[in-house]
Amino acid sequence: MFIPIPVATRWVATARGTVWKVVTCLHCQQTYAFQLELETTGQEVGPPLSLSDEGAKLAQARAEENLSKMGRNVVIPLPCPNCGCYQPDMVELLRTERTSNAPVKAGLIVAVLSLIPLAFSVPYNWIATAVGVSVGLGLIGYADWAAARWDPNAGDPEKRKARGRKRAVWGEALDPLLATGQDAGPAPAARVVGGQAADAEPHS
Repeated sequence: MFIPIPVATRWVATARGTVWKVVTCLHCQQTYAFQLELETTGQEVGPPLSLSDEGAKLAQARAEENLSKMGRNVVIPLPCPNCGCYQPDMVELLRTERTSNAPVKAGLIVAVLSLIPLAFSVPYNWIATAVGVSVGLGLIGYADWAAARWDPNAGDPEKRKARGRKRAVWGEALDPLLATGQDAGPAPAARVVGGQAADAEPHS
């Protein structure tokens, strides 16, 4: 018979809140901001069967800290409302998302199938394998090449401006926000989800 014996208590807290993401456009130097609804967690581990609320407080503090870090580091592709340009980190994200899985999957399939002739005693079967693998790798390379050449800032900027202006606060409307110092800072509604026994160790 195995009886679980708790060797630690784990507190988990969830922080939810609205974060202002402040961005300065590298193309026109316009500063703009937009709100994000984020959620993250924080954990603290303490002695087993602990009745103290200190662990819960620490977990909540870590959840709020993680929320603040997430707000600073998260990348959301919202173009500048003044010039319509995406920032470099946004461009990189959009290119990554644009990479098509179809050529990559096709390339992998072709490369794998090209190895089948090697299982048979057929003269010059390595040639078919070499050609197939080359074609497969070519398809994979093409997908990366096409994504790297795509420029989300190309074309008419007016549509991108309109998209940015739907969500962003900028110009004179942004000044009161900046005056309060809310630069990517959270307004979290953090709450403790619960403290629970963790890493239980069986005992016979």
